[in-house]
Amino acid sequence: MDISISGILSSIEQLVKKDIYSREDLCFSLQETLFAMLVEVTERAMAHVGSNEVMIVGGVGCNVALRFILVTIDI
Repeated sequence: MDISISGILSSIEQLVKKDIYSREDLCFSLQETLFAMLVEVTERAMAHVGSNEVMIVGGVGCNVALRFILVTIDI
């Protein structure tokens, strides 16, 4: 399953240029949105293959917050 984040990144870049929101708030919102997307795709993939286990590795697996969200999902 694929994820495209180009539209979200373009939107964030435009908001940064408008200087309406703080960069910290935009980064946090982007992170939380991307986490939600990754968890949703992971849940769907797990359901599709009939698995209740997932291996989180690499750079993504280094993110403590994302790992916490993924270990708390109930499949």
